[in-house]
Amino acid sequence: MLFAFLTAIILFFFPTQIYAIYDPLSVPNNRFGIHIADPNDISETNTLVNSSQGDWGYITVVIQDNDLNHDKWQEFFNIMRRKHIIPIVRLATHPTGDAWSVPQEVDVDKWVNFLKNLTWPITNQYVVLFNEPNHAKEWGNIIDPEGYGKLLIMFSQKLKNASDNFFILPAGLDASASTDGEALDETEYIRRMVQANPDVFSYIDGWTSHSYPNPSFSGNPYASGRGTLRTFAWEKDLLLQLGMTKELPVFITETGWQHSEGKYKDRRMLTPDTVSEYFQIAANDVWTNQQIVAITPFVYNYQDNPFDHFSWKKLQSSDFYVMYTVYQNILKTAGKPKQDEIFTTDYSLFPDSLVTNSTYTLETTLTNRGQGILLPNDGYTIDVVDPSKQFSFFADTVPLLEPNEKGPIKTMVKTPNKEGQYMLSLGIKHGDTRIPIENKMVTLIPPPSATIHVTLGWSKGGNVTGATVLVYDKDETLLHKFTDIPIDHGMLTITGLYQVIPGKPYRIVVLAPYYLPRQTIVTMQKDGNAWTLKRMYPFDFNKDGKLSIADIFALVKLKPLFVLRMLMGQ
Repeated sequence: MLFAFLTAIILFFFPTQIYAIYDPLSVPNNRFGIHIADPNDISETNTLVNSSQGDWGYITVVIQDNDLNHDKWQEFFNIMRRKHIIPIVRLATHPTGDAWSVPQEVDVDKWVNFLKNLTWPITNQYVVLFNEPNHAKEWGNIIDPEGYGKLLIMFSQKLKNASDNFFILPAGLDASASTDGEALDETEYIRRMVQANPDVFSYIDGWTSHSYPNPSFSGNPYASGRGTLRTFAWEKDLLLQLGMTKELPVFITETGWQHSEGKYKDRRMLTPDTVSEYFQIAANDVWTNQQIVAITPFVYNYQDNPFDHFSWKKLQSSDFYVMYTVYQNILKTAGKPKQDEIFTTDYSLFPDSLVTNSTYTLETTLTNRGQGILLPNDGYTIDVVDPSKQFSFFADTVPLLEPNEKGPIKTMVKTPNKEGQYMLSLGIKHGDTRIPIENKMVTLIPPPSATIHVTLGWSKGGNVTGATVLVYDKDETLLHKFTDIPIDHGMLTITGLYQVIPGKPYRIVVLAPYYLPRQTIVTMQKDGNAWTLKRMYPFDFNKDGKLSIADIFALVKLKPLFVLRMLMGQ
């Protein structure tokens, strides 16, 4: 029973946070997004994907292996975090001749180190492993499903070893491609990949689909099966036939229609008005499938061949084609993706000891080491827990902190009258969730006392009535003013040092009539405080606490015997 009790206490006061991917469909999810070709477009896409009551929409973005600039992509992720956009990152190599080079095993660690060192906006870190490898041009002018499956497994293993938050997605395939030497039928590609790597499906967390409405990216939105908007459903059936047993959420990272506008008008293509009608039909019908996590149509902005007829943004303009407005007006969900929220302090908020029946302002420096933004107006509060319910706490508002930023936190605390040990816990509350930071056993002690040795004038000790002792903290706040204290043979005593913290520095000032003030910096102890000040000189004849010409005029008014006695500390 004792073991069970102690275990419960540990779990309550010292909770652990274990992070790993979650089912994106288990939380409110805004499935609408867009595919971007230029990372600079990220700052304006939130008005599209998070419109009409939406929040936390998706963006598919491509990162090439010759563009692994940490600072550049970290700022990109920071913008996404601020604008509530979820990244789907597709890895890419680089063009070599007329084809994309084949990823090399020796480069896997480079990718892993780059990706793991970024602070992602949400817990799930969606990574798509390359693009349409059933096209030779996308894979070094070769078709190699066996090699792709092997590489997928290697990437998945190393990414998962680096972080449980990586959500692995396979490359989207071209379902409309036929076997012709330049491409391989998707069914045959997947079959060969599985045959060479039977457990390959266990290394992916979702399915990537390029559900284009073919032929010629101009297909009817009501069509079904392979090569339509519903290609993802055909692919799911195919995976079941090939032995996949787990349910994979679907990410449609590419889809959409070509339109007739571009660098050159092409009347054989659909008009922008027709395309916009098709997008509305897709949103109302096809994309309501409950297995779909994200739809990111291709492409937000492309100003040249070969994708100018896919671009939603008009060429050389800040305006958009009509499909933008239609998509913007689609009713969306306010997504609530999970974020890893971690906070640390530079030093403990709680001292080892406090004094009973005292009031303090405790402070420390908080660092945001998580993925979210600490926002004062978004339900975040400082939360101090006292299971004994004997303390009173009044915390300040949290500071605004983005990931890896620091800021001060403060709380006022009123201690109870009873001495003893108390467990205190600091955390950050966000809605109904509490993010733990630290737990500390604090000892409450009675108020300390102190003896102070002073030397008055040229005596060895000295006697004075009516001395004053001032106690200041490090912020120069006056904590105590003890008055009418006698100095007897150079010794005075103060008791009832409430509001002090043992181990902290304090400035002690002693004032005695006709003597210039003396001060010293001391470290407060729980008991046994004994402090010595330097000699106090009897030159403050006008008792204003400083030496000035006015003291000369005051001196002549004093009796010589009185002055002599002061000099001798009597």
